[in-house]
Amino acid sequence: MPKKDVDYNSIGDRYELFMNNRPQREIDVRTILNLVGDVRGKSVLDLACGYGYFGRELRNHGASKAVGVDISETMVGLARAKSKQYGDDLEFHVRNVCNMESFGQFDIVIAAWLLNYSESIEDLEKMFQAVANNLKPSGKFIAYTVSPDYRLAVSNCDIYGINILSEEPWKDGIRYQAEFLTTPPSPFTFYRWSHEDYERAIQKAGFNRFEWQKPELLESDIKRFPEGFWDDLQQNGLNIGLTCRF
Repeated sequence: MPKKDVDYNSIGDRYELFMNNRPQREIDVRTILNLVGDVRGKSVLDLACGYGYFGRELRNHGASKAVGVDISETMVGLARAKSKQYGDDLEFHVRNVCNMESFGQFDIVIAAWLLNYSESIEDLEKMFQAVANNLKPSGKFIAYTVSPDYRLAVSNCDIYGINILSEEPWKDGIRYQAEFLTTPPSPFTFYRWSHEDYERAIQKAGFNRFEWQKPELLESDIKRFPEGFWDDLQQNGLNIGLTCRF
């Protein structure tokens, strides 16, 4: 798993501001939370947790426990500071998901923007295996990642806050150079893997069922923005949800 494809240690505060204000924020959050479903009484492991948003949100929705893991010390520091500020009991760890230990057996594992930082199929497989190692047999894994169908030649994502600078073949997949449109812009690298690559990694980790979910765009989202604003999201969206079960 790449350690510097996004230098969150240097952009932590900017990243939080960016994530909270980008146009697609409500759509992404809605999609992920709807995929997670009812969490009352359930334990949650949040991978690539950043400043702890999803774990905190799910704990507030009734999860019995929420543990966050992120590779960035700065992000985990922000997450712990927020827990202190809000007085919650979330637990956070600095780890590389590709080689982390098991933190227990959870009802739900969530990973928003983790899988797209796997710079090889081997890393992708390690991430899915780490999820499987921390998930109850009856549990489910919710991911939000880069769509295997996204193509830069069709559209960029700059109106949604991410400017993609290049798209090039990388090993068996595709590598992108991009930047979050913060002030100043924050450069990062991410990767796109095919449906077949995902399916092999999913099955290798022991999952028997999986389903893709496009971002949930509501009529109210469409009305809040100029006509045609969401066309690229609907026709060539960068992100997609994924649910996996044993």
